[in-house]
Amino acid sequence: MNAGSGRSSANSRAQATGARAASVIIGLGNDILSDDAVGPAVARLVHARLPISSAELREAAVGGIALVEMLAGFRKAVIVDAILTSGGRAGDCYLLDLAESPPSRRTAMTHEIGLLEGLEFGRRAGLPLPEVLRVYAVEVADPHTFGTEMTPEVRAAVPRVAARILADEFGVAL
Repeated sequence: MNAGSGRSSANSRAQATGARAASVIIGLGNDILSDDAVGPAVARLVHARLPISSAELREAAVGGIALVEMLAGFRKAVIVDAILTSGGRAGDCYLLDLAESPPSRRTAMTHEIGLLEGLEFGRRAGLPLPEVLRVYAVEVADPHTFGTEMTPEVRAAVPRVAARILADEFGVAL
């Protein structure tokens, strides 16, 4: 995949056998927007610690339909993304409850729809979507400044968030 639509990496053993992992870990964010890089950074660390062939790694700076297409064909998906809330502390990690999430208010065009609307569209279109979908959001301080360095609090949270995902989602200790 190209950088605009997303990047993917499967380990060499899975590629050699043509096998596809049952799980995918998707890091959402942009590596050149300071703290927005936290999603891909956590996803890379999780993937590096997983047993060979247990999950594919994908990275993207997309949402809506493009993100839903990345989920298709996997039994389980774990998404890691940045979040900026009014009362949050940089580095805090939240497991989002999709059932409690409000729908997107920007639905004028398909590239502006949110994850929930994209999932509904995918179901109606008959896409084979994951049975298990978990979304982890890491509180950030600065997702807007151009630069390749995360703020210290967010950078320090990467191994802690990765350890939580490894333990909770894959039963692996970091």
